[in-house]
Amino acid sequence: MRRTRICQLITELELAGAERCVYELARRLDRRRFDVQVVALRGGRVADMLTAAGVEVTVLGVRWRLDLPKFLRLVNLLRRARVDILHTHLFHADLIGRAAAALAGVPHLLHTVHVAEGRFRPWQFAYARFFAERCERIVCVSESVRDYHARASGLPRWRYIVIPNGTDIESFSSDPAARKELRRQWRIGPREVLLAFVGRLDHQKGIDRLLGAVSHLGARGEHVNLVVAGDGPKRDLVENFIRHGEGGRFARLLGFVEDVRGVLSAADVFVMPSRWEGFGLAAAEAMAAGLPVIATKVPGLREVVVDGQTGVLVAPDDVQTLAEAILQLVGDRRERRRLGEAGRARVAEQFAIASNVAAHERLYAEVAAGGRMTGRFGSCPVQTADA
Repeated sequence: MRRTRICQLITELELAGAERCVYELARRLDRRRFDVQVVALRGGRVADMLTAAGVEVTVLGVRWRLDLPKFLRLVNLLRRARVDILHTHLFHADLIGRAAAALAGVPHLLHTVHVAEGRFRPWQFAYARFFAERCERIVCVSESVRDYHARASGLPRWRYIVIPNGTDIESFSSDPAARKELRRQWRIGPREVLLAFVGRLDHQKGIDRLLGAVSHLGARGEHVNLVVAGDGPKRDLVENFIRHGEGGRFARLLGFVEDVRGVLSAADVFVMPSRWEGFGLAAAEAMAAGLPVIATKVPGLREVVVDGQTGVLVAPDDVQTLAEAILQLVGDRRERRRLGEAGRARVAEQFAIASNVAAHERLYAEVAAGGRMTGRFGSCPVQTADA
């Protein structure tokens, strides 16, 4: 039986949420049924990870928005590979991918929306409406993303399906040895509570609000310990916070880290004060590690973290409420354990990576066969024309 040829096209391959989703899906698809390759407009760390996993990767090296030679290379690549389904991720890859697929004669096109965009970008939705006929299904990583995109684009709901992101729970299981060693390096006592932030240091992720909450507690004489893993345009803000010793007995900036599992193992509470999200993959990974999560009540995140059951949800940009939530969990070990255990169980039941992959495999099979997507994809709910 001929394998269905899948090309996943993404804007770049730096180690972030959408890129990690592409990595997990590409390396886990059933190779007996699917021949998969990944193409990126720009490279990054994930390209090497995919190659090590045995996935064919092509980095086009696009340098500007109208890079015609690289666009024609993509067209030729799709044509030579006789791709059956082009699956695009992120806006710029979708913009280029739809045009390239039309010229290359690719019969099927899918697109995944990874975020409920918090910035004003109406041209993206105008574009989605204009090219709607070229995209058979729009995959959304959460119901919030589906609702947001459908409302903004004006496209009918039958074009959308929801496949939640997946997490490999065993890859994030707590590592006692790593916890002991990292806390020793950071001079965190066995009974001290450590907060962790893992993510890009930018406006979207709300790192400024977390630092503000820690400073607020420090001004009240409440000391907390904080470790920040990540990099980005707000790095200077974090460095200045640490340099001037604002609040907190201990604060450390790790920069980009490969070993996220180790950081989560060393921590006691995970904080994700995002201003907007699509799913909140970092929160799901922290829950898989058995950590209680303090997060903002924004689309996507509120579908992952259940307030009072697996963590605490607060309003975005509310520094004082965030500080109170931190103080509550820092002082209640039993509550941290209860929320952490419930969070790990929720990830295993609702957001397992196997369910995500199975959902995509069924989607690919039905699209390639020309069938209409109905019912459920694995354990992932799918929104159809009747929704």
